Amino acid sequence: MAGKPGRRGWGHVVRMRSKRYQASYVWPLGGPRHYAPITYTAKTDAEHWLGNERRLIERGEWTRPAERAAAATVAGMTLAVYGDQWIEQRKLKPRTRSLYKSQFTRLIEPTLGKLPVTSITPVRIRGWYAALDAGTKRQNSQAYGLLHSILATAVKDGLLASNPCQIDGAMNIHREREPVVLSVRDMGRLAEAAPDNRRALILLSAWCGLRWGEVSELRRQDLSEGCEILTVARSVTRRDGKTYIDTPKTGKPRKVVLPPHIREAVKHHLDVHVAAEPDALLFPNSRGGHLNDKVFADSVFRPALKAIGREGVRIHDLRHFAGTQTARVANLVETMQRLGHSTAKASLQYQQQVDGRDVIIADALSKLADQEVGA
Repeated sequence: MAGKPGRRGWGHVVRMRSKRYQASYVWPLGGPRHYAPITYTAKTDAEHWLGNERRLIERGEWTRPAERAAAATVAGMTLAVYGDQWIEQRKLKPRTRSLYKSQFTRLIEPTLGKLPVTSITPVRIRGWYAALDAGTKRQNSQAYGLLHSILATAVKDGLLASNPCQIDGAMNIHREREPVVLSVRDMGRLAEAAPDNRRALILLSAWCGLRWGEVSELRRQDLSEGCEILTVARSVTRRDGKTYIDTPKTGKPRKVVLPPHIREAVKHHLDVHVAAEPDALLFPNSRGGHLNDKVFADSVFRPALKAIGREGVRIHDLRHFAGTQTARVANLVETMQRLGHSTAKASLQYQQQVDGRDVIIADALSKLADQEVGA
């Protein structure tokens, strides 16, 4: 049983069974009791804590002791701890979370991780950024962008007055290679050079602008009965040895009208190479699972390129082909909508789009293909 409160004008000091002293007080009057964050070996130390609390009240600077203790803990938090919490608390796709963890652990934490967040300054940021490998500009831009986002949250949390990431142009993504965009004629030749069970994959990627994770997760149910409309509702990613199926990169599904000139090839693929079940994958691997992009590149894509006398083209360049061709027959917003790009500005404009425009765009793409192949 605790000892009796010590008599004093304000607050209570209690001698505990442990022979240590506990200080507490009630504030505001009739409100809850607040306790010192620790107990004291000397009664005078407990009284000193009460005196400090009373002075805070008199000066109008008082906040709850528990809130102050929490704030002190956060104020002393290192970037390593804060950054890890930031990544864990964000609503991220598994692959994005894994990427952020990798970037933070490899590129940010070794230099800045031990610093309290409150001590990070523009000078420290410039020193860190200057020391990054100049040969990995794209990676550096991504790491800087991640750090900028983390410290922007620190500003909102009251740990920093302003964001110390102030390097002009540091978040501009630097392309390490320019995409290689095939001509319409060569794209047709590439599809013809591919095995019959992979031809539709190339056509859908090139003319509908699908990302690899989107095209490799397509299922029978995603195509309308006549193969006029494709619903891009999911994307598959592989990270740390695990496979994840989630929404597309933009976080929401989209419908894409297939250009008429590729519909017969897609219908043929469904009839010959796809199981009858609605959830059957359009392009499974030999074991029935998701097709790996590296396996596809080695076994199908590069051999087909070699067959038509082209090299140096990557799978993602099919999407660049789609963007290039679509931009020839559609405006900027329509191109972004068809390819599934997402920015705040574009999202506002999407609401003004007429659903039927994609049908016109798809028809125009087929006419473009017919003109250039027949020329």
